[in-house]
Amino acid sequence: MLPTENKPYGGRYELIQKIARGGMAEVYMAKDQLLDRPVALKVLFPELSVNVSFVERFRREAQAAANLSHPNIVSVFDWGEAENTYYIVMELVEGITLASLIRESGRTDPYKAAAIAADVASSLSFAHRHGVIHRDVKPSNVLLTEDGQVKVTDFGIARAATADGDLTQTGAVMGTATYIPPEQAQGLAVDGRSDVYSLGVVLYEMLVGKVPFAGDSPLAIAYKHVREEAVRPRVLEPEIPEALEAIVMKAMAKDPDARYQSAIEMRDDLQRFLNRQQVAALADFDPEATQALPLIDSNMGATHTELIRTAPISRVDNQDRGRNWMLIGIIVLVVLIAALLLGAKSFFNSNAPLPSATATVPVPGVVGESQTNATATLANEGLKSSVTTKTSNESSGTVLSENPTAGTQVKKGSTIALVVSSGPQKVSVPNVVGQTIAAAESTILAAHLEPNTNYVNNPAPVGTVISQSPAGSTQAPTGSTVTLGVSNGPSQVLVPNVIGQPLAQAANNLGSHNLTMGNVTYQPSASVPNGDVISSSPASGTNVAPNTPVD
Repeated sequence: MLPTENKPYGGRYELIQKIARGGMAEVYMAKDQLLDRPVALKVLFPELSVNVSFVERFRREAQAAANLSHPNIVSVFDWGEAENTYYIVMELVEGITLASLIRESGRTDPYKAAAIAADVASSLSFAHRHGVIHRDVKPSNVLLTEDGQVKVTDFGIARAATADGDLTQTGAVMGTATYIPPEQAQGLAVDGRSDVYSLGVVLYEMLVGKVPFAGDSPLAIAYKHVREEAVRPRVLEPEIPEALEAIVMKAMAKDPDARYQSAIEMRDDLQRFLNRQQVAALADFDPEATQALPLIDSNMGATHTELIRTAPISRVDNQDRGRNWMLIGIIVLVVLIAALLLGAKSFFNSNAPLPSATATVPVPGVVGESQTNATATLANEGLKSSVTTKTSNESSGTVLSENPTAGTQVKKGSTIALVVSSGPQKVSVPNVVGQTIAAAESTILAAHLEPNTNYVNNPAPVGTVISQSPAGSTQAPTGSTVTLGVSNGPSQVLVPNVIGQPLAQAANNLGSHNLTMGNVTYQPSASVPNGDVISSSPASGTNVAPNTPVD
């Protein structure tokens, strides 16, 4: 049964049918009667509304989410209180959830999975730059429209929910634990890299058809996220491209410092994969270093387990054993005699140099340092260096990797290969002035840049881009921000009260408020003197555009 019968929910929304139910709320298809448009109405369960701190967090997060305008984020139109609970009004997305796609299709084509993940990363990057961390990235919060567009939802209640979340609970928390980053599972601070981890788990599930960690309880799953290494995707599905596996494992690194440091970094690497370019994740990727051994399933046949067998000892082996021991004894005796002679020579001739091994040193860690400091550090250890450069989001001159890696023992005089950042790759900024905000944002995202929207009062049509920075046709680093000035329509003015004023005075009053006098209709009145105003439309106190005629 719908929450209300025969009356609009919240005084405005006509509920049509229930379309989903989650751990915190029910979602309805509804119609906004004021704006005459379809919407999705998420109604929180009433028991959540009794928690005062939850309600306050929910209010703040819903307001923050309502300010996120991005092609890959489900828009939040409104929120409010009705019937002893709270609700959020969102755009209605026609399509399916990513969870449904995985459930119905199993494994997803690697390139399709990478494209979906890239769009999700783009939405997360935009939210992070506006101070919103999702905290609950999972397939059921990723919507796929009928025309293939990716939209991420629930940027508003995740923080409110997780603040009171308890990993001893089941249901909705079980789903969250499946994608929870280690730091969140341990109750530590989270940031944008936490969303990167969860997206890595989602991409893993798309590629393999199952999640990396499963368990009987949320606590068991969360423990595995903290303590266990995931089986690499190519161990389970060898046809997955190695570059895409590297992206997954970098995103799912236990240590946030070892992950992509931002969602835009992950988005850019996914785009490089889709463009058949070298991905950054492969630079420090070793597919054997932490590869988990596959568990032996009781249902597997013997062919799945490689057995080590001891070869049988033959009679010839037994017959030769005595001769072998004699040969070993002779060799040992020769070595001892040589050692004694060498020792005697050294004893009687103190000037004779003792044989010594070539000196080795550990490779110092220089990743993250400037090229100048890195080469100086290596030189101090008696090591040489070679340098190659590559584009990167790191500042120009920063060391990205070293080979051999830090801590490796090498001979003095060895050459350490350094990869140094040449700075972000530059792209041409498209000119989007005059376009609608939706078209402009799509154009900017396609150029591997991030749009940032500022609404200003302007006579241009509402939603039209009136300025941008940097300007079109200039060069900007990949992933950098293009700030758009978007018309919010002309500034509003308040209709003054002209009732009881003579017509001429009323006209002057309207003019001083940047309004014009419209149609004048004369009507008889027993209480108002002849020639005075008895009514106006729009009424006094109404906000209207400048130069609006008042009848």
